Amino acid sequence: MPPLSRIVFWNVNRKDLTGAVCALAKSTVADVIILNESTVSSSAILRALQRNVSADFYLPAFISEKRFHCFCRNPTLDLSEIDSGFRTSTRKYKLGNQMFLLVLLHGLDMRNYDDEARRSFMQDVIRDLNFVREDKQNNKLILLGDFNMNPYDRVMNSAEGLNAMMTRSCAAKETRQHLGKKYDFYYNPMWSLLGDNTKGPAGTAYDTSNQGPYGWSMLDQVVLHHSIIPFFNKVEILTEAGGYSFMDKNGRPDAKNASDHFPIVVDFCGGHHE
Repeated sequence: MPPLSRIVFWNVNRKDLTGAVCALAKSTVADVIILNESTVSSSAILRALQRNVSADFYLPAFISEKRFHCFCRNPTLDLSEIDSGFRTSTRKYKLGNQMFLLVLLHGLDMRNYDDEARRSFMQDVIRDLNFVREDKQNNKLILLGDFNMNPYDRVMNSAEGLNAMMTRSCAAKETRQHLGKKYDFYYNPMWSLLGDNTKGPAGTAYDTSNQGPYGWSMLDQVVLHHSIIPFFNKVEILTEAGGYSFMDKNGRPDAKNASDHFPIVVDFCGGHHE
């Protein structure tokens, strides 16, 4: 059964990769394409998508597109922006009779910010998420983007951090207690794609400089509030599309001819409707 919705996210590393983006959209039959660090205008990319993939593509309503360019070809999904913060964009995302909140995120990078600054940024994001949940009376949050962190970084999985677990069963417990407070669990499926004993590449980015001590990193991620788990199908890291290869001869992201990040594709299904 095909997914109800498919989202492709790609940090294009400030390059004109319009041809590859069109190939991605066509080969994945994606409903939504989200680009990070795009220097090509959204109107130019939209024209290319409409000409080469589908005339149905349009630009969802937005407040600001400094960080993210968003393209959609299914108007029932909405994707209109309801809030724009520092390196974040929160959008409506309607799937069936459910309204989700899709939070696009671009974390602070390791080259220009130290660990403390990056942790502080994520703590601010988490506070903003809690405010959005209360303001919209909706806890169905999906975080998607270049986190510039790994799933195992402390702020990603600590209770007072994002509280994102590596398995569905852990997150299915919904909450945990820490120092007398309850914290909602999130589920991070990117854990299952780490390392060389997986179907695809070992991560989404590769760096062995001082900023990348692990070699492979899983910087590009989707993280789901526990209430989203029934609607989530799968996530994959893509290394090629429609004749375009995003991988160099060593099996790493081809930063010279493509981007230093691999794109990811996320599928959502019908879930259990309320």
